[in-house]
Amino acid sequence: MTNSPSPREASNRHSPILQTAIEASVAAGDLLRREFLRPRTIKSKGWRDIVTDADFAAQSAILDVITTRFPDHAILSEERQPGVDWSASRPTWVIDPLDGTTNYAHQFPSFSVAVALVQAGELHIGVVHDPLRRVTFFAEKGQGAFAKYGRGRPRPLRASGNRDFGDALVGVDWARDPLLRRQVLEALGRVTPDCRTVRTLGSAALGLAYVASGALDGYYHLSLQPWDVAAGALLVLEAGGTISTPSGAVWQLGHPRVVASNGILHTLLVKTLALE
Repeated sequence: MTNSPSPREASNRHSPILQTAIEASVAAGDLLRREFLRPRTIKSKGWRDIVTDADFAAQSAILDVITTRFPDHAILSEERQPGVDWSASRPTWVIDPLDGTTNYAHQFPSFSVAVALVQAGELHIGVVHDPLRRVTFFAEKGQGAFAKYGRGRPRPLRASGNRDFGDALVGVDWARDPLLRRQVLEALGRVTPDCRTVRTLGSAALGLAYVASGALDGYYHLSLQPWDVAAGALLVLEAGGTISTPSGAVWQLGHPRVVASNGILHTLLVKTLALE
């Protein structure tokens, strides 16, 4: 009988599917980094919702890697949205080729690539890649969460051990809908007086990765699509954090309203936000 590999050992012996997710996200990130300072073709998809030529190019880079190795898997991407049955046994890749399009279009250096794999309603793989910093956050269900900085060895991620809300750094990002923005702002008015400070990133995937790494103690967003949150949610959970709806109920993929934290401060964060 052989022993199962420890999470640390697993981080250095990626499964084929995790390796594929990492390679796909890095391929897209390399493209986005090369194109970052070049002129963009920008189109509107709706109110406060844009897409650039870089989104489609990054998506193609991801799909080239994934579909070559797993041609029978389903794909759900921000720029490719077929109907999805989350409970299906068929593996489904959930992809955001450029999370932070508005930042990218304005050459504001905060954006990421997010790649996740879902099967039978469960998150199995989550990768968030920061192209400019060349950091890859990754997790596989039951194996812990890790970050690889440049060409260095993967380092285990752990949500912060902060127990003092007065010392907490909380992340938030804005919904497009005006009514939801008012709710975000009202909650911000309740959180800001009690925590140390607040940061807005423009990339939900990065916000969740930062909760997993301990850089943020909490994060909330009221309007997320599955591709925005799937990869980051697994990072948070595998790093020992907590993710829920704003009422504190169990979060499930497809729910747009998310509160994430280090776990220790979760009940207090939810109570302070008072969103539901």
